[in-house]
Amino acid sequence: MAAVFSGLLKSDLKDFVVFLFAAMIPWNFFSAVVTQSGGCFINNEGLIKKIYIPKLVFPISLALALLVDSLLSFIALFFIIIAIGAKISFALFFIAIAYFIVFFFSFGAGLIMSVATVFFRDLQYVTVIAMQGLFFLSPILYKPEALAGGSIGWLVSLNPIVPFIELFRMPLYYGSLPTTDVLLQACAFALGSTVLGLIVFMRNEKQIVFRL
Repeated sequence: MAAVFSGLLKSDLKDFVVFLFAAMIPWNFFSAVVTQSGGCFINNEGLIKKIYIPKLVFPISLALALLVDSLLSFIALFFIIIAIGAKISFALFFIAIAYFIVFFFSFGAGLIMSVATVFFRDLQYVTVIAMQGLFFLSPILYKPEALAGGSIGWLVSLNPIVPFIELFRMPLYYGSLPTTDVLLQACAFALGSTVLGLIVFMRNEKQIVFRL
């Protein structure tokens, strides 16, 4: 991907690899949590109907498993981008906080998806397509300001994943801490997503077993 798009965008390959990697970390984690959460309760239907298990365990365990997978992938690929030429600074310690924030944002969105899919089974297939569209509306292959003056620039500005990409891109690519505005925006989205997800779950928890 880096080889192809660096050529299309006429960017230096080594520079673009770091630029792309920094954005793919939060995107891959968020995308995996949302898409896989769709089958969270459906795939465990037999277990849910046989014995009592707090249903919140299933989406939490899925999100935590994907977090560990993302962390391991990050560690492995981090050494590659360091060899390529990523900036080394104290700002890299912020990655731990960035993971913490993006986890709660993804968990909240995944929790909503896990409940919604129980009521609308085809939603998990629609979600895969929707996530592909959201990928290109996210500043992963380009900088946020690249589409600012275009006809779809307003869609990018409304994209909630944008501040989370910046949380990772600033320390890894620019070698600096995220701005206060980006950090506050990301925290607000994470808190809102988690609260909304828990509200949706608690209001529909008793109906889940009857809809499976």
